[in-house]
Amino acid sequence: MSILLQLVIILILTKLGAHLSSVLNFPSVIGELLVGVIAGPAVLNILTGTTFIQYFSEIGVIVLMFIAGLEGDLSLLIKYWRPAMTVATLGVIFPTLSAAALCAWVFNFPWTTSMFIGLVLSATSVSITVQVLKEMGRMNTREGAIILGAAVADDIICVILLGLCVAFFGSNGSSDQPVWLMISTKLLFFVIMLVLGKWFVPKFMSFFSKLNTSENEATGAVILCFGFAAIAVALGMSDVLGAYFAGIALSETKFRESLALKIEPIGYAVFIPVFFVSIGLNITFKGLQNDIIFIVSLIIIAIIGKQIGGALGARLFHLSWNEANIVGAGMVSRGEMALVVANVALGAKLIDQNHYTAMIVVTVVTTIIAPLILKLFIQRATKENKIADAAINEVKI
Repeated sequence: MSILLQLVIILILTKLGAHLSSVLNFPSVIGELLVGVIAGPAVLNILTGTTFIQYFSEIGVIVLMFIAGLEGDLSLLIKYWRPAMTVATLGVIFPTLSAAALCAWVFNFPWTTSMFIGLVLSATSVSITVQVLKEMGRMNTREGAIILGAAVADDIICVILLGLCVAFFGSNGSSDQPVWLMISTKLLFFVIMLVLGKWFVPKFMSFFSKLNTSENEATGAVILCFGFAAIAVALGMSDVLGAYFAGIALSETKFRESLALKIEPIGYAVFIPVFFVSIGLNITFKGLQNDIIFIVSLIIIAIIGKQIGGALGARLFHLSWNEANIVGAGMVSRGEMALVVANVALGAKLIDQNHYTAMIVVTVVTTIIAPLILKLFIQRATKENKIADAAINEVKI
């Protein structure tokens, strides 16, 4: 199948899937994710995970997180950094230890393998969460700020733990880099993002906007988006983190509103739908019948562990239970970081191919379920807020 035909099929099916989801009162992203499952190898096998789809999906998630940063509120992120760190820490501890204990005590895995499986479940990807928050107008709330801040901290914690586990338990007993060097490069990443965001980005955009060519501002923003993503990868971080920080930096400039109007159509018309479909394409049901109990157990722990850890972390900073549950649900989705950890575990010979496939299934299924849980808690919170406002108005009358 030609790449152009693949793209046509993906765009048609994702729009139909998103429309059907909206009609059924589900988040539109659910329809797009299920398109990948149904049209992919798991069911109809119309689409497969080709190199073309892989590259398009990588651009899609980078642009999605760039848009999230562009529409974010830096002051909110700074204001809620403490609850974000707490949510991230508890959100790593609960699923990691629960999954490791389950694998070691119930399924008799070695503790080294069990810890890596736990680490896969500790990783959070907010790319799906961002889409639901945008749809329901919750991006620039304190719950949204805590979720986004916690996702950044979660990635750092996960990367550090991953480095330590590979160093001590890997197939060769050591990683390619010393642990101190791995951690230092992660810290260096944040320093570089801060310096570039504060001093370089405004000057770069001011210069670029004065060039005598068309769409200067949009081109400059795309350069910064992919440039920051490339820096992140070079320093061992996720490319989406770099793109997110580029968006945050631009959100503090005078170009914010005009850029949002130009970048969003680029992302949502082509690249982002391919990303959502690519997640579903990772699902296959072949040979999984022997691991069904293992997979279901991990899915339950993956959801409950993040939900409880995130909600408790938010409650420690006096958020209501409704707000805390939104934070917990926002941390449930897995994605690229979980896949990275699974790949590292496979490369270090700490899990075999069968259990690697099972972890991919767990990652994809939790990613599909997460938006439903998040929307449920948001709707509940909105409904209770309306009831409370109505009661207050009655008292005033």
